[in-house]
Amino acid sequence: MSNDQLQLFGGDWTEQKLNILAGYLRAYNNALKKQPFTRVYIDAFAGTGYRQRSRKLIACPGIFQDIEESDAQMFLKGSAKLALEVDPPFNKYVFVESDPEKVAELELLKKSHPDKAGNVEIVQGDANKYVQKYCKNMTSMMRAVVFLDPFATQVEWTTIEAIARTKAIDVWILFPLMAANRLLANDPAKAFRAPLDRIFGTQDWFEQFYCTHKEADIFGQSLETVQKKCNFDSIGKFYLKRLETIFAKVAPKPRIFCNSRGTPLFQLFFAVGNKNGAPIAVNIANHLLEKI
Repeated sequence: MSNDQLQLFGGDWTEQKLNILAGYLRAYNNALKKQPFTRVYIDAFAGTGYRQRSRKLIACPGIFQDIEESDAQMFLKGSAKLALEVDPPFNKYVFVESDPEKVAELELLKKSHPDKAGNVEIVQGDANKYVQKYCKNMTSMMRAVVFLDPFATQVEWTTIEAIARTKAIDVWILFPLMAANRLLANDPAKAFRAPLDRIFGTQDWFEQFYCTHKEADIFGQSLETVQKKCNFDSIGKFYLKRLETIFAKVAPKPRIFCNSRGTPLFQLFFAVGNKNGAPIAVNIANHLLEKI
């Protein structure tokens, strides 16, 4: 395994993110374990299933074949592994990853859980395409939790819409606040319109995040300038409102995760498609988002 294959994550905020997810998965399965639905967990950007505590990269062939819980000084559980250890378990697990080397590590993770291996599907491919196709094929007897945890701005709004249309999926979305803010350049002519349209699903972001100023020049003639007026807070609120237009209910206070300097990196959103279960699901999510 090459050095760049090892997956690196952040500090305490990563731990908080995964604890929130694990707490919800436990509550979700406990709530639905006596229902006739097939419960599915989909990790759309699964990585290797593990995360590395140290920032120092190491090369250690086959590390995931022999890793023990006592060796957790270097490797800790990622979202895929945490999901496999949730009790009660899901009926099916789907891990989607585009990198073939990370897919190989997921296969090793699958083998390390022989009791669940038959219920684990590992998909090498584009997460957006897979999730959209999966949503089209869901039946009325299926329920799912989807975790969208991209490295940057990979999650398309069309994927979010597909999830909402099922009215049967609860979704956690790690939204890239810092990346979105950088795409919104100070000079509106330099804003990255295509990716912003893709992640927000609308061009209305321009009116939300830029404003026109009028002032007179030294000759008394009116000049118009367009300036950026958004910050991390307004970007997050705009995305929240977008989610509220398509889901039955959305947790109103998404969690912001910052780097060591206090700069926002990501914001964790939660949304529910099924209106009947939405109040309870959002109450659980709110508690986790506020307390962990």
